[in-house]
Amino acid sequence: MLKGKGVTVRPIVGEDLPMLYEHQLNIENRGEFFPATITPLSQLQKDLKEHGFWRDDFGSVVIIDNESGKLVGQMFFFKTVQYMTELEIGYIMYDTTSRTRGGMTEACKMLTTYLLDVRPVNRIRLCIATDNRASRRVAEKSGYVHEGTQRGAAWNKGKIYDMELYAVTRDDWQKPN
Repeated sequence: MLKGKGVTVRPIVGEDLPMLYEHQLNIENRGEFFPATITPLSQLQKDLKEHGFWRDDFGSVVIIDNESGKLVGQMFFFKTVQYMTELEIGYIMYDTTSRTRGGMTEACKMLTTYLLDVRPVNRIRLCIATDNRASRRVAEKSGYVHEGTQRGAAWNKGKIYDMELYAVTRDDWQKPN
């Protein structure tokens, strides 16, 4: 468990599944940029039982608001390509009232630190739709460096998006951020 001032990042447990599933069903709440895919509840239950949403190449955690105790968001990490020693982090703040309060920046910093502490990777990246200003701000406030634009790199809800690549290396992260 990673406990910050405003939010806690922790592994998914069985009691989280109904709320996670409810959040996943609310596609409109995801905004323009987060994928609209839905994982069936039975698959969530199976994944929890088989590996607890935690493997060498993939993991998912929930974000809990420390004041209310509510599940307000979710984060993912996954290996990018075989020949690179990097992971990518994705995230969503499901609870719209929790957005713009700094919780995702805090959660991103905590998960980045944790992954660099326990995983044999040298880089962690974020890929963010060019027009997603809020998420780009999270990246910047979390200490990630903008490395470039990936043209036409993502498709979501019938539209192709350019994606901005942000990353930190282990050396970057060891500097004060």
